[in-house]
Amino acid sequence: MKHINFFNIAFFFLMVSLSLTGLAQTSTQKQLPNQVQQRFTHHSSLAHHQVALDVLAASEAWINAFNKGQAQVCVNGYQSNAMLRAKPFGVKKGKKGIGGFWIPFIKSGATNLVYSQVSIEVINQKTALLSANWRMNVGEGRIYQEKWVKEDNRWLLAYDDFEVLKKYAKPVSYTLDPVASHKALIQVIEASASWIKGFNQQNARICSQGYAKNATMHAVPLAYIQHQAPIEKFWANLIKQGARNLIYHQPKFEAKTDNTVVLSAQWSMNIGEGRIYQEKWVKQANNWVLNYDEFELLKKYL
Repeated sequence: MKHINFFNIAFFFLMVSLSLTGLAQTSTQKQLPNQVQQRFTHHSSLAHHQVALDVLAASEAWINAFNKGQAQVCVNGYQSNAMLRAKPFGVKKGKKGIGGFWIPFIKSGATNLVYSQVSIEVINQKTALLSANWRMNVGEGRIYQEKWVKEDNRWLLAYDDFEVLKKYAKPVSYTLDPVASHKALIQVIEASASWIKGFNQQNARICSQGYAKNATMHAVPLAYIQHQAPIEKFWANLIKQGARNLIYHQPKFEAKTDNTVVLSAQWSMNIGEGRIYQEKWVKQANNWVLNYDEFELLKKYL
């Protein structure tokens, strides 16, 4: 069963068609000061996806170094003027202070660090924020914020705020993938990038294949659609009208479980801009597909 507001869709496509016609007529003319420009074109359509991938790789490397007992490598993962806030241990400033915390802690036998329910939010091309639950052989807690910044082509920690919520009476041994949550995020970021590339290549079939067969799409205020086939028709019609150059800006990727990831972001294309409230990606038959997709057109360009 599906419900589509055909009047809104028809009106939207008519406006898109008129807008694109107007753009074509003025393409050889000088741009007028009051004409609306597409937002977020200062970076490429997938630039912020790449930031998320790079920061996740840096985070994985830090976790692996910790679990190998490479304390100095962990310390070198911070900026020289970084700040570490570790409750209940207090605030440590700079590499010297941070090294004074991590080096003896790792040498004491702390290991088997695992991140779960990782969330990464891209702020710009040189800044991203990561949060997660954590556990290791001696305790568990919450990472409220890791602020990663790009410096001299390296991703480093500028700020690290975490808390020990439970200290174990004695070391605990367990077998878990320390970066399973990272892997889920990476796979979804890559699946999302493939979807965006398909759209920008005007390929509605690739777009529809990115959805589960029983998916739901809520395109506010245009349509509320269920199932893959009518979703493909929606995108095919939009692409036919000339919609292109889709850009995701400041995306946030959240691993709810190892098989469920939620994405939110700002977006723009040549005909308008808006907000993605939720893309719910689920793992089915070893593939990541959209189970639910809700976004809104907040501004239509003239």
